[in-house]
Amino acid sequence: MALGVPEWRSWSTVSLAAVVIMRVETLEKGPLACLTAQRSRDPSPSGYHPRMPSSSLNSTFCRPPFQGPILRLNPVAGPPLEPIELTRAGGVIGRGSTCEVRLVDPTVSRRHASISCQDDHWLIQDLGGANGTLLNEVKIENEVTSILAEGDRIRVGPWSLQVGTVESTSMAMRTLDDAGEQDRVRRVSPAETASLARHRLNLFIECAGRINQAIEEHALWDSILVSALEGSGFGRGALLRSDAQAESVEIIAYRGLDGGVGGRPDDLSRSLIRAAAEGDIAQLLSDQQPDYGQSIADLNIHSALCCPIMVDDVVAASLYLDARGAEATVENDAASFCQALVRIAGLAIANLRRRELVERQQRMESDLSAAREAQRFMLPPSRGTVGTLPYAMQFQPGRYASGDLFDVMPLPDGRVGFAVGDVSGKGIGAAILMAAAQSHIHSVLMREGDPTAAARAVNEYVLAHSAVNRFVSLWLGVLDPVTRDLSYVDAGHGHWALCLPGGEARSERIAAHPPIGIDADTSFEANQLSCEPGARIVVMTDGVVEQPREDQEQFGMDRALAVLGRCGTPTEDVEALHSAVCEFAKTDQLADDTTIASIQMPMG
Repeated sequence: MALGVPEWRSWSTVSLAAVVIMRVETLEKGPLACLTAQRSRDPSPSGYHPRMPSSSLNSTFCRPPFQGPILRLNPVAGPPLEPIELTRAGGVIGRGSTCEVRLVDPTVSRRHASISCQDDHWLIQDLGGANGTLLNEVKIENEVTSILAEGDRIRVGPWSLQVGTVESTSMAMRTLDDAGEQDRVRRVSPAETASLARHRLNLFIECAGRINQAIEEHALWDSILVSALEGSGFGRGALLRSDAQAESVEIIAYRGLDGGVGGRPDDLSRSLIRAAAEGDIAQLLSDQQPDYGQSIADLNIHSALCCPIMVDDVVAASLYLDARGAEATVENDAASFCQALVRIAGLAIANLRRRELVERQQRMESDLSAAREAQRFMLPPSRGTVGTLPYAMQFQPGRYASGDLFDVMPLPDGRVGFAVGDVSGKGIGAAILMAAAQSHIHSVLMREGDPTAAARAVNEYVLAHSAVNRFVSLWLGVLDPVTRDLSYVDAGHGHWALCLPGGEARSERIAAHPPIGIDADTSFEANQLSCEPGARIVVMTDGVVEQPREDQEQFGMDRALAVLGRCGTPTEDVEALHSAVCEFAKTDQLADDTTIASIQMPMG
């Protein structure tokens, strides 16, 4: 705080994207002259401070994805709700008792939407809620994943939740408590503003064209303000967002009488903004001067107007205009002009936001497609024989690039290496680590033929080259087709089974070692197993056993063993188990990456 300056008058700057945060005090009276009203409303109690999205300094068409270890959701509309923080584990939004973000309302589904963090990018997905999920007033298609950006608004039922911390992304301002003048707020009916004067039509068309030519949000905001000031005669304008209480707002953009941009208006009328937040156009007119305090009377506002900008029946922002002192007279049809202007602005905002979501989705799909193509290039054939050992593999990535790894290789001494693993997380980062780990395992096994040495080497590699939150569960084995001996290391995996020719399938279910990339001091030791002729080793990733159905019950290892007990070849193993999981889930779009691999010892 500046020395000798009251806290509420101090200015502070934050070096996050060069965003300036400014606040002013709450004033008890407004600088408003006489107000007229068509109907009155009871004044709302003070003390609630709505928070809204970012200023024009960081509001652009292609905003960067939100990144950070904690995602903060700030409620900006709806019933009272504390801010919500999600870790990288993400969570489900819904009214169910197990949801991480619990919103109890009949319009919210039990599992309404989910938020996850992949490769430091935060994603939201609608889970098929009856009333849908809106992102920036645009409905998210069912089962489609969208990237979240700083300042995005998520609408679920009656709540609107803003992504990020408002204090670091926007310019906030308190409004004037003019509740005592509430009965003088005139709400302008659509019938009263139904027509534009003919001599103003050309100006309106020019303004509409300027708005629709904007290709990014900050340019769109500026176009709206320039057009509103030119067509209305007001001296200054601001684009704001607030909730219905309107005790404080956040300034998206501001333009003064001198044409300067940025900054802030001195004070704002809470009554006007509250009316606009409810979807009404509100206008203040002056025909007398009440006795306000000198600091407020000096503002000398003689006219003001506030119009809601609607996007899909939701108030996306409010256009606030005022004129003071000896400034030029406001046009008689200012309300009509601005009403038509905000309709054009609402359509333009909706189009920009839809385009932004489409571009985010296209960029994500392009990156994921490239990652999937690289994975396919590294995978061995799905069916085949290595030496004398037949094997089969079923690989199905989830909605993101897969972090599952699979490799089978003939070793120089005639034995066969066999590896299945699962990198924590999803997306491009998991796919890259998977490829690097698989290459490292392959190289060490070909050189040394020892699963213990390979596990130690890849553990050191992952610890040295990946983020602290990345690890790999890995089952790594070497099979001898002559002796039918199996030497294997289970590093945090546990999902594998030994299937015998007589129909028995059993699993240890507990890994002997922690996952790869957890601890540099882990001492990996191989287990030894002598197999019967024709025995099969089936390894699967957690996408199989942890696949849920509608009631959230998981497929589980018991069901997997029951399916494998009815099979007799590697191909039957992977096909039957995959089909059983899909049938259990009632969909072939599984929740996670799914890899099933089976290899069989010689019969004789």
